[in-house]
Amino acid sequence: MLTDRSVGLLLAVVVSATACHAERPGQASSPQGAEAAQAQHVQEVVAAGGVVDSILPIPVQLERFRADLAERPDTLRHASASREALVTRWTRAVAANDTAALNAMVLDQAEFAWLYYPDSRMSLPPYEAPPQLLWGQILESSNAGARALLNTFGGKPLAVGSLRCPTSAIAEGRNLLYERCTVRLRSAGTTLPENVYFGTIVERDHRFKFLGYANNL
Repeated sequence: MLTDRSVGLLLAVVVSATACHAERPGQASSPQGAEAAQAQHVQEVVAAGGVVDSILPIPVQLERFRADLAERPDTLRHASASREALVTRWTRAVAANDTAALNAMVLDQAEFAWLYYPDSRMSLPPYEAPPQLLWGQILESSNAGARALLNTFGGKPLAVGSLRCPTSAIAEGRNLLYERCTVRLRSAGTTLPENVYFGTIVERDHRFKFLGYANNL
């Protein structure tokens, strides 16, 4: 089971977007339901985080959010070369109860602030979720997702049976978002039901990390 300290290191998020693409798409796809889902997510963020300061424009809020960060990354750090490689790392980390390895596979606060948030639909009208509010929701969601993940599978033999992503991806700037990929896991000779075991996979410059560990457990 995670300690309070290790839970704080793990990140998870529920970000509404389109489903993921089995191959790298040439252009973004945007099903009509995505905007409604994203609007609902903003409402949930606001409900969880309190009052939004609508006086300050998003660029000012982002500048303030970045002010205390010591680093300005220009790439996803500790990333994998493919979705498959990332998910394989994930299974090994879960099986080993290795929270440090799990933490290395998700976007950290600096990556969120400099590489993800500026191009996110959530930062743009009509949503304009402030970065500090969205990041706070990421941390809150991480606790439930990470605890459920390691309480269910931590320390058990685990392998990927199959990885399946739906038929489209969202492109946000240089980022490609692969949403709600499902995995069929094998554990101790048993094949488990296909399920969503982690959150969105973010691809940037052919490097892959998880946005978080939100799941259906």
